[in-house]
Amino acid sequence: MAQLFEIKKVTVGPKNLDAVVELASSAPVMTNEDLEGTTRVWQVMPELRDHVCLGDESGNFGEVMGATELAHLLEHVTVELLARTDVAGDISCGQTTEVGERTYQLTFKCVDDVLVVGSLSSAVWIMQWAFSGGGDPQPDVDAIAFGLASLLQSLPEVEERDEDEIIGGPSGVC
Repeated sequence: MAQLFEIKKVTVGPKNLDAVVELASSAPVMTNEDLEGTTRVWQVMPELRDHVCLGDESGNFGEVMGATELAHLLEHVTVELLARTDVAGDISCGQTTEVGERTYQLTFKCVDDVLVVGSLSSAVWIMQWAFSGGGDPQPDVDAIAFGLASLLQSLPEVEERDEDEIIGGPSGVC
């Protein structure tokens, strides 16, 4: 299978990070179109079933995970990675919006753009693994989260800027 998702654009704002992702033409759109791939994701991240899910009729993601958009699953995988880093603050949800055919905007509260982009990129890799047959090595989600946290801690700190500065130009801090 070709690359499952392509990250087309990332926009870092003062409070959120928006990423536009495009689903490959050969990929399923819905999780129930490839339940084996969906199950692989669930097996490496069983905590997904307990995620709060505000955009659907149910109260948690486990109730919709078997029949939702792959982009929505990508959102929750990203949020779970952020949560596992223990440096992302109160990241409890994101938002997925369809913006075109096979194209979605994912929005995350942005505590640090490097951390959010790293988590999204890692989530894309986990999804690629799951929906292209799995196999060895199976993703070690805790090791991925540890690596993301270590990456963030290795970067020099950026001084806080007031919101006018952030809105006026690109910034390393959301």
